[in-house]
Amino acid sequence: MRPIGGDSGNDTDPVWSEPTPESVGTSADRIVNGERTPEYDHLCGLIEFVTPDTKVPERKLVFLHEYWKTIRDTERRLPMRRDIDVLELREAIGNIMMLDVLDDGFDARYRVYGTGVVEYAGHDWTESTVSEMCRKTRTPLALMYRACYLAVYRTGQPLYTESKSPSWLAPKAWRRMILPYADEDGGCIGFMVGNVPVEPGTLGRNPEGSLIYRKL
Repeated sequence: MRPIGGDSGNDTDPVWSEPTPESVGTSADRIVNGERTPEYDHLCGLIEFVTPDTKVPERKLVFLHEYWKTIRDTERRLPMRRDIDVLELREAIGNIMMLDVLDDGFDARYRVYGTGVVEYAGHDWTESTVSEMCRKTRTPLALMYRACYLAVYRTGQPLYTESKSPSWLAPKAWRRMILPYADEDGGCIGFMVGNVPVEPGTLGRNPEGSLIYRKL
């Protein structure tokens, strides 16, 4: 467990700027290495590579991780897209997003955007890329989204995050599980993502009130 900085106390969204490949790569390295991510600390409650000690307080996300882990442990490899049976995911289907990796992990395209996510996100981003979504919404979480996907792409490990919604959305926060899947050569080609809206007051924090960061 590692603090990544305290809440600034200012919920005003900063001026938006599009992340550069350099900033995305640097932020992803920080996530992997367990370093602070000052660009979005004030919007993030938790970033954690999933381990046996990880406490995930959302049943749907636990279900998705157990489903993914069962395939990985049985096959002794990362799950492949063909291993994932949508009919077996009905418990969480409205909160699932599926993304195809683009640009060596620096971007991804939404192939499935769950109806439960659309309800709170306010738009169905199916067929859009993460960078296009960030550009159109001008979300202050653009760097976090892209850096988290890149970190998972580079490590092949599941990542759990908690973050605030931008101010123009309903007063919700998000708990998210990013689960990589691979091609026949074992390289990451996509992500199955569980995304559950929660109240902002439920974000993970250390006892002293600082935000939490855990590395792999």
